[in-house]
Order: sequence, then C-alpha cells, then structure tokens
Amino acid sequence: MKHIILSIIIALTASTVALAETMPDAPKKEGGIMKHFSWGADIGSSIDMSGNDMSSIEIDAYFGYKNDVIRTLGIGAGIKSAIGNSYTFLPVYAMLRTSFTYRPSLCFLDMRLGYSFNTLKDDVTQNSFFGSAGLGFNLYTSHEFKSHIILAYTFMNMEDYHSGEYLNELNNFNGMSVRIGISF
Repeated sequence: MKHIILSIIIALTASTVALAETMPDAPKKEGGIMKHFSWGADIGSSIDMSGNDMSSIEIDAYFGYKNDVIRTLGIGAGIKSAIGNSYTFLPVYAMLRTSFTYRPSLCFLDMRLGYSFNTLKDDVTQNSFFGSAGLGFNLYTSHEFKSHIILAYTFMNMEDYHSGEYLNELNNFNGMSVRIGISF
C-alpha cells in the first residue's frame, strides 16, 4: 500500500512540474491559469511527544489554488519514516496556508487535515485521522517562488494492536515538527 501512495506522490509532483514547464509565460500574464496555481514541497523532522518512539523524517508534496490572501488551498501527501524502527506513515490531506492579509507578511498559518495510512511493527497496518497545525515564517520571497520554515504540531489517532501473542500499547501520536520548504 505504501508503494502505491509513494507512486501517487511522485506522479502528482512530476505532473505538476510538467504542467508548469509547458506554460512558461503563464505566470507573467495577468489572467494566466498559472497565476492561481500553487505547488511545492517540504522536508523536515518531527519529535514524538507521546512516548511511542515515532520520531521521524518527513517529506511532503502538495498543489492547489492560490491568490493574494491564500498561499495554498489544495491537497497534499507525504511520507513519514520513523527513526529507530520500521514505522511508516503516509498522510493524504487537504491543506490551507494563509497569512489572512493582502500585504506581504513574515508569518502564515499552515493547516492540514486528512487520513494517514500507517505501517507499524511486523507489517501491521493501522489507518487513522491526521491533523497538523503550524506557524510558518517566510525566508525568501520573489515573484517566482517562496521559501519558508514551519513549526507545527501533528496529531494522529493510534490504537493498541496485537503482534503475535503480544499486545503493543500505543498512545495517540502527538509530535512537534520543523519543516523547510519551497512553493511556487
């Protein structure tokens, strides 16, 4: 299942880049379709605060609509690979990224809500709600792209599961993330 989700992420990113490359003049036109098209990627790490040993490295890709107030209103997907064990999380989500103002600002809000396809120890799968709320800071902004860093809180609903004869007790995942990224 995780290979299918990873293939979808790669295909969405590749098709977005291909679309952007076929319309090189569109962003410069006032009424061009690319004026309201946004896409980007983030890479980061999260620290597990729930005691489940699920601190992870994460990569996300997303695309959607943008205007003067909304940086991105769209969909995204990612992969979170735990450090120190075989846990893998594949969240698929709707996202909103906005600064709530027409004027340039240093900060913005990053909200993500969706569903995560999780693989735990011994190939046990457990799918759950995924939610993330973060505060982003612009690093560099130009007409072509924006770079940023995001400090976020992430929540995933986790349940106890049996692995052979043993019961593995899990707390709901609560994590703090730091992500650096770029959007176009």
